Amino acid sequence: MKNIVILLVLAFSLSLGAQDQEQESIDYRKKLSLEYQSGENKVLTEREKKNFGYLNFYDFDPEFVVEARFEPLPNTEELPLETSTTRIASFVKYGYLHVTLKGKKCKLLVLSSPSLKDDPEYYNYLSVFFTDETNGAGSYKLGRYMELRAPLEESLTLNFNNTYNPYCAYSERFSCPIPPAENHLPLKVTAGVQEGFRSFRKF
Repeated sequence: MKNIVILLVLAFSLSLGAQDQEQESIDYRKKLSLEYQSGENKVLTEREKKNFGYLNFYDFDPEFVVEARFEPLPNTEELPLETSTTRIASFVKYGYLHVTLKGKKCKLLVLSSPSLKDDPEYYNYLSVFFTDETNGAGSYKLGRYMELRAPLEESLTLNFNNTYNPYCAYSERFSCPIPPAENHLPLKVTAGVQEGFRSFRKF
């Protein structure tokens, strides 16, 4: 009887956790769409904003909320990345995230930006730029991004439902880093932001 109670409590806790994560993703979607609607991020022109409703997202998928193991790198090796324009962006290798997605073991390089180190608001921002099997067929062709904050613990949760597109997905006026080849995920990440946007959409 005691074991049954423990299992029920565990199942209830997991259910609540999944609900919290889904609500967090819903809130994230609304906030991100509002940044485009309001013009806060200055991506869309006034004319484009009139046609903008909400960003496209895949349905929330709890299988893309996963635990990751962080492996820090002992040095600050610089990594130049090509961008959507002719510009070359400079980053520093911060470490690796080891995750299992849909039964496949994957490794993602985490980067920091030297240009942000003296910024009081963004100094601790970390970036994970990645590609997967949906690029150009459901998600933006050049890849998607995920933001993290330093310092990273040895174990952390990654929510791929909260990934986003670089600004160049919506305007050619922007120059965006292209994910490094080693950050290609050999599966379809059907979670997070999709390509384009809709004029009207209910969350």
